[in-house]
Amino acid sequence: MHFILMLVALFALLILGVPIAIALLISGVLGYMLTIGIDPGMNALAQISYSDVNSFVIIAIPLYIFMGQIMLKGEAGRDLFDFAQRMTRRLPGGLVIAAILASAIFAAISGSSTATAATIGSISIPEMIKRGYDKRMAAGAVAVAGSLGILIPPSISLILYSLVTGASVGKLFLAGILPGLMLALLFAVYTVARTAGGSLAPAASPTAPAARGAETGDEIPPLTLGMLGSLAMIVVVLGSIYAGLATPTEAAAIGVAYALVLTFGVKRTLDARLLGLATLDSVKTSAMILMLIAGASVFGNTLSLLRVPQDVASWLDSLQLAQWQFLIAINVLYLVLGMFMDASAAILVTVPILLPALQALNIDLIWFGVILVINMEIGAVTPPVGMNLFVVQSLSDDYTITDVLRGSLPYALMGLVGLALVIIFPQIALWLPSLTH
Repeated sequence: MHFILMLVALFALLILGVPIAIALLISGVLGYMLTIGIDPGMNALAQISYSDVNSFVIIAIPLYIFMGQIMLKGEAGRDLFDFAQRMTRRLPGGLVIAAILASAIFAAISGSSTATAATIGSISIPEMIKRGYDKRMAAGAVAVAGSLGILIPPSISLILYSLVTGASVGKLFLAGILPGLMLALLFAVYTVARTAGGSLAPAASPTAPAARGAETGDEIPPLTLGMLGSLAMIVVVLGSIYAGLATPTEAAAIGVAYALVLTFGVKRTLDARLLGLATLDSVKTSAMILMLIAGASVFGNTLSLLRVPQDVASWLDSLQLAQWQFLIAINVLYLVLGMFMDASAAILVTVPILLPALQALNIDLIWFGVILVINMEIGAVTPPVGMNLFVVQSLSDDYTITDVLRGSLPYALMGLVGLALVIIFPQIALWLPSLTH
């Protein structure tokens, strides 16, 4: 009964428009008060909120956000898109593939789905439309490829998943690399098949010569120090982690220092005003995530007090589901949740409930983390709360949300293909982590 009252309170608050972090806090405290009393419940609110946010791992979140904001304000997105154009200029649909590649690279810098879509979209979509690409395909490619920001490391979603499950952040980062690159490749393959007049959608193929990969020499950006410097960020951050020189949190601090040197000293694209804006945006985003962590921690601890995770695990055990049956059910759950919740909220609310069942079925937590995040990637372009759809739609007055949605659907289907491959072949996610001790 207490659990049902908590859920009713949570959904009522969400329907009323209360931010999810506050809704989780209120419903969690309500559960504590009903179970152990008002005063102990209020004490639990303070103690649990502080203890779960006061973590060395969590320090990485504001640092990675700040690093991404510095690179964003320092025009790293333009550098990465120009570099990607050089790499893909001979391919059919070269500019779309360049946007996908730039999204994958920028995702490795920002760790944010919406930031990736907004940054690369604002640069690439006008270029694609100017050169005759189908506007729906241009918007759809950016919206879906931008979602790679929550999978390719450094990923804030994977850090939060590590916080909840205790899985190694370093191994989760490694596990996200190959699936992220595979998804980018699937998006590119679809683009080539479509723009080359293949059987997928020949009638909708762009007709301009540039859409078939025939860019002229004047249209190809020259290789610059800024391009190479922005690309080197990936090596600086991930290289320091996997060379054993720094923990993921320390690597985030190194990344911030490198970003400042690159944008202030080398490229000179960042000034005091832009740094102030980057700091302010980072504080806002970090505060939102930390509040979400605090709310989810109180809510999750209340569920543990009520033995909800244990009861769910016992119920699932009584069903005697095979591992593959459980995975199918959980994937359907997360695909539906992705329509209404962002990745951070879904991870913090649901994983503590499912963790005992995952352990009972001997499901590898590293592998499951990748599966979960891919599901939430697809959710980022799924109505009614697919944030990337609204981000990309806001980039141009010519776009309706229907345009972006229709352009995104084929790429979302490619995402489902990638999800199926990771489920069927776990080594896609687990091979790189298996190389570490």
